[in-house]
Amino acid sequence: MIKKEVTFQTITPLYTGGVDMKMTEIKPASIMGSLRFWFDVICHFSGKFNGPKYSQTEFNYKKYQDFIESKPEVTDVEICEHLQLSPTARYFGCTGWKSKIGIETINSSKDEIRWIPPSKRKIVDGKNWYLPEKYFEGKFTISFSTEGTEIAENILFPLLNFIQEYGFLGAKNNIGFGRVKMVNSDFSLYKLLHIGESIYNPHEIVEVTNDKNLLKRDDVRKIIYFSVTKKNSVYLGEIKNLLIEKSQLRSSEIRDRSKRHFIFGSIQK
Repeated sequence: MIKKEVTFQTITPLYTGGVDMKMTEIKPASIMGSLRFWFDVICHFSGKFNGPKYSQTEFNYKKYQDFIESKPEVTDVEICEHLQLSPTARYFGCTGWKSKIGIETINSSKDEIRWIPPSKRKIVDGKNWYLPEKYFEGKFTISFSTEGTEIAENILFPLLNFIQEYGFLGAKNNIGFGRVKMVNSDFSLYKLLHIGESIYNPHEIVEVTNDKNLLKRDDVRKIIYFSVTKKNSVYLGEIKNLLIEKSQLRSSEIRDRSKRHFIFGSIQK
């Protein structure tokens, strides 16, 4: 068993509601669900794991029993291949098959759980889009566990690296919640996923573009991110300086009302 502590800093608020949809703490099940989801997305869009060899998402106990009786010294890899389990089921588990990746603890400050009053929760008029009652904002540390160094370096670390670049943790991703960055770990050397005999760069399934026509196509097999043009800070600075200068000119002409209006304008009709 290998353990690794990773500290995250929220970029956008983090929400991990339970069955009652209330945020009281950062819930391990929600984080694990996010890891499983993004791993599944990567495997699907890669196109490398969609054949019969990886077709099963459920554990066939009878087939498993027959196999280990015929071959007592069987390894986990051989079991997964014989049962044709999908990569997600192999590493994140399914009924009858334990996950190879887990969460031991999550440490965070309860003071960083924010509260939003009901009057400020609706964010889009005409749609049932609401901010949650509570959310987390700040730093939190997760202690991960894996069954061996290979799973940590070949699966977990590349997955965390991908999520930091493109993914989300927790829920409410449709309103931008869940973007995080790692602050105490550098996984830049672990970009490639090693799944069985396949080595794959998950960043290949992402395309950053300004072409919104891609949304109209049904043959796109990538995750599309639209780049946002940054505002020109030079022009914004010049505008700010002009407003300050104009305001100072207006203040210097306190007694001459018509001149003040000429310099800074008037709201009178």
